[in-house]
Amino acid sequence: MTMLSRRSFVAAAAAIPLLSKAVFAATASDVIIIGGGLSGLHAASILAETGMRPIILEAGPQVGGRVKTVQTGEGPIDVGASQIGRSYARVIDACRTHGLKLLSEDRDLLTFGAHYMDSWIDPKTWDANPLNTCVGDERKIPPMLMGQAVSAKFNPLKEVEDWLDPKYGAFDISLRQLMTAKGYSAQAIKLASFSAPGIGIDETSLLRMWQEDTRGMLDRKIAGPAQAPAHRDHPFGEGNNRKEIDGLAQISNIEGGCQRLPLAMAAKLGDVVRLDKKVAGIALTDTGGTVTCTDGSVYKARFVISTLPFTMLRDVAIAGKPNPTMRKAITEMPYANTARMYVTVERPFWLEDGLPPSFSTDGPMGMFWAIDNHKGTGAHRAMIVLVGNVARSIAKLGPAAAEAFLLDELTRLRPASKGLVKVSTYKDWQADPLQRGCGFSLAPGQVNAFARTMVDPWQVLHFAGEHTRRVDFGMESAFESGERAAMEIVGRA
Repeated sequence: MTMLSRRSFVAAAAAIPLLSKAVFAATASDVIIIGGGLSGLHAASILAETGMRPIILEAGPQVGGRVKTVQTGEGPIDVGASQIGRSYARVIDACRTHGLKLLSEDRDLLTFGAHYMDSWIDPKTWDANPLNTCVGDERKIPPMLMGQAVSAKFNPLKEVEDWLDPKYGAFDISLRQLMTAKGYSAQAIKLASFSAPGIGIDETSLLRMWQEDTRGMLDRKIAGPAQAPAHRDHPFGEGNNRKEIDGLAQISNIEGGCQRLPLAMAAKLGDVVRLDKKVAGIALTDTGGTVTCTDGSVYKARFVISTLPFTMLRDVAIAGKPNPTMRKAITEMPYANTARMYVTVERPFWLEDGLPPSFSTDGPMGMFWAIDNHKGTGAHRAMIVLVGNVARSIAKLGPAAAEAFLLDELTRLRPASKGLVKVSTYKDWQADPLQRGCGFSLAPGQVNAFARTMVDPWQVLHFAGEHTRRVDFGMESAFESGERAAMEIVGRA
């Protein structure tokens, strides 16, 4: 894997002659960047340092994209991107550049159980449970780990870029197709449907699952083990290794909330950032682009970068040379979803009912994550976490109805929780009018159809955003994509 540091890139770019000022005389900027998330802000920072004049058009009243911190009575809560791994070189560099303090994440989850088939299940004794009709080695896999475990077992990728290699194109299929071909039992396939990485067992390409799994293995290798493997009895929220290396724990957060990073980046850029500028149309030629906003304002530049999620870009009228592959990607690429309800538990009800503090279900509630307060008694933070198709179903209810429904469902499953759970905040990314999802996904067949080329420029329109990731994931993928788009433009100028 070849990486180019931001400093190295800026130094190299400074040696590339820019287009003469005469070329830009009729335009307000050199580059219009659509979207004020991390990728757009990072691209703008790089371009500005090379002498170009970017403008960022952000549809909302504040920058950040899917990095969002909500101020609550319990303190700031990151309802979007929050975790910064030791391998997030670009993000860490940006935090240090802007004087933001990184703190060791304190989100260790308490013991996990499962509620499946109207019964409480101990994952440690699942292989002997009469409800377990899986066969062979399947029986040993805890229900909430089935999808993740099977996907990881057959992952052939060695390098983080391999998911795009055509030699693996035959794996651009669903997890259900793989499990059926490998002879998995009906129950194993059903259990996997509750825990498949991505959107779902039928809706997500294996190559998409393996990209994140392979990148995650690299992250864990760099970071070191969080805890003994036997303790990893849940699919998310693994315990953090707080032993610092170069001043960083395995997983860090930004003091005061992660949205401080995009806000700091925007502040440094100054009037480069234009808020409340929702884009309605992009007109492309081979020599420039014109961007029209819904308020009637018009911007022209030599280049355009779109960082918009394709869920949003598909609403933008793009006029230019025919590009059927890119049209297909923008129109059809699905987005995963996460909805989370952040709560405070006044006292640990799991000490009263004797059931595991955290649990996953095959019902409409998804998962309940109880966060260790390191004291055992007293108030605890917790989250109700919904992903994939479960989250999509909840999104249809609307925030207020979803909160009431989830509290009722928790009370139904855990009567001891009644009256002890207070909602701090709720965030459903599919319901966000400027996002409509929490992250990119790819359906079976879409890696072969368009994923390898969907980052290629469309005339003078370049693409960035975590959905255009090639190597990284999380916040680092947003920085990766912004850097790539900036490099492409400087290389053309």
